[in-house]
Amino acid sequence: MLAGAEEQLQVGEEMTAKARVTPIRVLMRGLVDYAGLFPPAGLHMMEAVRRYRAYLTGEDHWALGRFVVPVTRLGEFPPVFNEVCCGEREPMWALSILSSGDAVRDAGAIGGLPRGAVQVECVEVKAASVADAEKVLREWSGPVVYVEFAPGEAGVMLPMLEQLGTRANLVAKIRAKIRTGGVTAEAFPTVEQVAEFLLACARARVAFKATAGLHHVVRGEYKLTYEPESARAKMHGFANVFLAALLAWRGEDAAAVRSTLAVEDARTFAFGDEAVRWLKYDAGVDEIEATRRAFAVSYGSCSFEEPVAEAKALGWL
Repeated sequence: MLAGAEEQLQVGEEMTAKARVTPIRVLMRGLVDYAGLFPPAGLHMMEAVRRYRAYLTGEDHWALGRFVVPVTRLGEFPPVFNEVCCGEREPMWALSILSSGDAVRDAGAIGGLPRGAVQVECVEVKAASVADAEKVLREWSGPVVYVEFAPGEAGVMLPMLEQLGTRANLVAKIRAKIRTGGVTAEAFPTVEQVAEFLLACARARVAFKATAGLHHVVRGEYKLTYEPESARAKMHGFANVFLAALLAWRGEDAAAVRSTLAVEDARTFAFGDEAVRWLKYDAGVDEIEATRRAFAVSYGSCSFEEPVAEAKALGWL
């Protein structure tokens, strides 16, 4: 398989030959799961597929993760994919499927995907209890399952993660998911809520992904949509979230995680050739890679170009 978040996390021969392995490249390798079908982009299937294929073969392909598609739209995918993608040398696509909650029905829809051309790497579902999560795991025998919890619902989230984290036979295939934004200001969890989630996942040793509202590098006030008159709101940055996750995984306290999430000046993050330094913390390539591989997997974004372009504009890439 030539594409996908899991494979992008490995230092491949192609990347080693073309670019030096630096902290920012390791932090961003396979980081962005492309969700162009979702708001605020809300692209048609044809346009989203065309863009993902272009990203797969573009110079920034190393930062690209999975193609995210809801199971309710899988019927649209095969004909568009077959029209846009052809040839034996076409990279295999890694998909992340948003479940309807009905594993049997979802499995039938997944069965209609082009064989040998795409691979379902993971399924994303919502759950409100440990029982819900375990039911999902019993029903899904193949891909990794990301379980989304509502930010701030510590009464549900913490016991669930702690219990799942103690069941070794489940940890290998279950991961957590946090929604970090949306198209309204109310959709964005607070710094404290994100910190609570990261720390809970780290304590339970459960890997996670994030989704929505992370197409900017650093926390700040941005437009909520691409409309000219869009409202603005304080949004999280992907550098904040994934470096805060590194601190949580390392075992730093809540204050360290919260302070990293709260940074709004990009100059605070100093990415060098060997390490990234911010506030009173630092991390080298090896620790970043280990954290990404075992814990902070990826995030879904309706834009792949924006996060990469912003990182380049800051001189990080």
